[in-house]
Amino acid sequence: MSTALPDEVAAARRGLDRALADRGAPSSPASPADGSGGAPVVAVVGAPGRGRRALVGALLDLDPDPGPDRFTDEPGGVPLLEELDLLLPRRTRDGAWDPGPASMLLVVVGAGAPLDRDELDRLAAVAGEVETVVFALVGTEAHRGWRTVLEADRDLVAEHVPRLAGAEWFPVSPVLARAARGTGPEGEQRRRAAGIAPLQRRLHQLVARRRRMLDEANALRAGVTALSGTRPGTDRGRRRTELEIARTSLRREHHVRWRAELAGARVAAVDDLGRRIRALGARHRERIDTASRAGLADLGPEVARDLTAVAEAVVAELGERLRRLVGGTLAGLLSPAELARLRLPAPEARPDVPVPAPRAPDRLLVVAGASGGLGLSRLALLPLLAVPVAPVVGAALVPVSVGIGLGAATWLARARRRAAERAHARTWLAEALGQARTDLERVLVDALIVADREITLALDRALDERGRALDAELSALAEQDRRDRAREVRTAEAVARAEAVLARLAHVRDTT
Repeated sequence: MSTALPDEVAAARRGLDRALADRGAPSSPASPADGSGGAPVVAVVGAPGRGRRALVGALLDLDPDPGPDRFTDEPGGVPLLEELDLLLPRRTRDGAWDPGPASMLLVVVGAGAPLDRDELDRLAAVAGEVETVVFALVGTEAHRGWRTVLEADRDLVAEHVPRLAGAEWFPVSPVLARAARGTGPEGEQRRRAAGIAPLQRRLHQLVARRRRMLDEANALRAGVTALSGTRPGTDRGRRRTELEIARTSLRREHHVRWRAELAGARVAAVDDLGRRIRALGARHRERIDTASRAGLADLGPEVARDLTAVAEAVVAELGERLRRLVGGTLAGLLSPAELARLRLPAPEARPDVPVPAPRAPDRLLVVAGASGGLGLSRLALLPLLAVPVAPVVGAALVPVSVGIGLGAATWLARARRRAAERAHARTWLAEALGQARTDLERVLVDALIVADREITLALDRALDERGRALDAELSALAEQDRRDRAREVRTAEAVARAEAVLARLAHVRDTT
């Protein structure tokens, strides 16, 4: 690397580390110092059955060996291993491609068919950790259409892993390379068709004596990938929308619900009062129809007592209904202690029952009764007038006639007076119940007005408190958004600086 490039790499690393620290993510991995990491490592990765081990054998001019997974320089080893190691990393439990300590990747794909979705996903994951990647298309000797597959693979990689769109591809045939072993000049054509030598030279050019540079590039690539995978505030937009909707509909929703429930309580209370008053009236009208004069005289106090009991029951039921409404309306807004301190004044139910006025004696009724009684006495004596001795005994029957008339007149007068008193009692009962119902409805309405005022005030206070809490949360989200925007700017600058340094490293790697 040039003299200035290490400083640029260090500055880019520091920028990535600061951006990762801003998001609470781990720093990018450290790269080894010069000479401390040993030979650079080429990790050979690919899907099962693609011929990784056969390719490694062809690169090293050895028979495929199922034993070792890492090939290093040993006395008498092949030239390719003098300055780099080849690694066949084991796959993880879920089948992922684990690059291990790779300085670069050699991705092995099959010439028989284009890359599938699983291979592309695993390639995208591993390419986020290792900067330098080349591809080996294995099996060209067995598939005449390998060039079509190669173009399809290039397009798929460019679509799914755009940064590898310009990666190098090497069509190779380990089968031909193995067949050409030990054949001398006669096997030169097979060796050229195998394509192994160009891949060997390119691996040596890219990797040999460049462990430090490749590891620095991998560290930068890992940092860029980590930043692209940590996007803050992904759920914040949805939460902000929820808060804004709640803030807009907060007061309207609660007030509309409270008004509707209060109107329902009023209707229920008035219906309950009407039902009780009607039942009371029916009971007392039946009593009036059979009551004596003493019973009619006690009607007023009894009706007053019954109306007082009805009023107490209606008021108690209204109080219980209001308590349920308060609990349902404010339970989610006030604490239990605040709900307990909220007291609604109990209404005083005192129905004003008019006292029955004494009925004035009806003298016309008495005269009519006497006249009717005399008429009855004449009607009783009428058969005697046909008897021959009637004139003789007529004078003697006059007192009898008068007695019968007076008795009949007295009975008729009493019956008519009783009927008039009952009619008067029924009229008074209707007036008393109507007036009492009006008084109690006024009491209920007053109680509902008081409850409406108190609950509305308490509801407004609670909603104001809730509104302030929502505003505070919205302000906190806005502040987090502001910090995130500033953080995104710093992140974009760090990523751009790292990508520029990676481009310079790739230029140095490819041209020297």
